[in-house]
Amino acid sequence: MAFRLGIDTGGTYTDAVIMNDQNKIVATFKSLTTRHDLTIGIGNALSGLPKNI
Repeated sequence: MAFRLGIDTGGTYTDAVIMNDQNKIVATFKSLTTRHDLTIGIGNALSGLPKNI
């Protein structure tokens, strides 16, 4: 089974989503956007996703 990862850095929140090959959402996580360094918010969103799917 294949998975896809999506990241959305918005004004308030950075969202991470994992979808399977049938376009079903498997996991999501939301963290605060860090405007001074977007990679921090992205890292926080990624670290909140489950480790084993």
